[in-house]
Amino acid sequence: MLKVAHVLLICSLVGATNALYKQWIPDTNYENKTNWDKGKVPCGSDTVQFSSQRKVSVFVETTHAVQEMVLPLEGELILNSGAGFYVVSGQDPDCGAGVRTEFKDADLLQWFNPALWQAAATLNDLQDGHFLFSVHEESVPCQQDDVVFKALSSFRVDTSSSQTTIPVKSVSVLGKVFDSKSEFSEYLSSQSGLLQFHGSSSVTVGNPSCGDATGCDCGNSVNHERICSTVTCGTLSCEKPLLPIGHCCEVCGAIIVIHYSDSFNLENYRGRIRHLFLSLPKYESIQLAMSKILKPQRLMGIIPFGSSPEIQVVILDGETGKLSEALAQDMIKDIKSHGSNLGISGAEIQPAREPGSNTGTVVGAVFGVLLVVTLIVILVVLLHKGIVQMPSMPSMPSMPSLTVVCLVADPPRFPSSPPRHLCWSSSYSSAFLVALNLNQLVYILSMNEVYFVVSIRKEKTVVGRKTLE
Repeated sequence: MLKVAHVLLICSLVGATNALYKQWIPDTNYENKTNWDKGKVPCGSDTVQFSSQRKVSVFVETTHAVQEMVLPLEGELILNSGAGFYVVSGQDPDCGAGVRTEFKDADLLQWFNPALWQAAATLNDLQDGHFLFSVHEESVPCQQDDVVFKALSSFRVDTSSSQTTIPVKSVSVLGKVFDSKSEFSEYLSSQSGLLQFHGSSSVTVGNPSCGDATGCDCGNSVNHERICSTVTCGTLSCEKPLLPIGHCCEVCGAIIVIHYSDSFNLENYRGRIRHLFLSLPKYESIQLAMSKILKPQRLMGIIPFGSSPEIQVVILDGETGKLSEALAQDMIKDIKSHGSNLGISGAEIQPAREPGSNTGTVVGAVFGVLLVVTLIVILVVLLHKGIVQMPSMPSMPSMPSLTVVCLVADPPRFPSSPPRHLCWSSSYSSAFLVALNLNQLVYILSMNEVYFVVSIRKEKTVVGRKTLE
């Protein structure tokens, strides 16, 4: 049997990209004093009030005395064995004069609020309180996670999102584990399911576990904005805060980006970090999250052209980040010495963002535009001298069916989604000089403008425009 201290170290390393257990924290239990507006559980002299217009599912663990109970139009009381209610005649001497106490509204508790979940590697760790640190996206159940609602507990959760479904591996409700899509769908349509789960998206089970030894993407990036809308960022004490991918707030610490080969094993590498570093007394306060991410790639820092899978290691020490930076340096030294044997092809510490760091992005954008202008000028000169001749556009075999061209009118930034369009029907003008196809985006350069195809449909092309000033 491992000692508790060792268990904590192991848990702190398990990332949110494996089949972890994610447990919902809030409940709608009768015995939870935070569920009542007076901040205490009603007693024999009190009148219990449930709002008539609110739907609620309430678990009752024991027997309770009340003066009166006003029930909602739609709801349920889930009685534990031996639980129930009885009415006290007159004033309860142990309760005092009595008050009218109302059950709080649970409709605002959102599935995509990372503060409402706890993560652990095993069910025993959940029960023992050995929870994990993760970036905000991975604090919410990932697509290969097991979701747990406490056994002796009721709840109500809003599952609204931009997607129609929320896929997970399994869901446990009142001690029963659902991993069959049909069985859980039947439960969701039951009276209890309708009271416990509400919102525009449906939770689905049966998603497979992560079968990739290098790790799996969590799948919550599509809901990043929704997740971050529930997060309030605190004040930082460090001079150089960092923003990890998948996180909503800047942090004090260190980030390592690891490039890997097919022979890399994420679990084995976690074990190595635990054994070599986190077992040392000087690093006992460290929080470490390790997971696979899809890092966006940009041409010249401005043009998106896909993403690359990498391993992100986020290291926090709860202070200024100096201890985190020391651990990051130790890990880099280890990778330089043994990375080839671990399936690691390279790694670097992500540079901290300093005040005015946006200047780099602006400089990159300006450089990109200047480069485009230079290319256009060179092409114009070559055309003028007859060194280069433009082929006839109608003969281009790659776009035979595109007869309608829609250009964005003055987009606010480049590239961007088109706010409005100007369309005409004609053959392609000879003003188009260069066409570049970069990862499903077509960039067409003209004499003084850059057009980028936002979407291509039969008989219609939607193109964005950036005027080169």
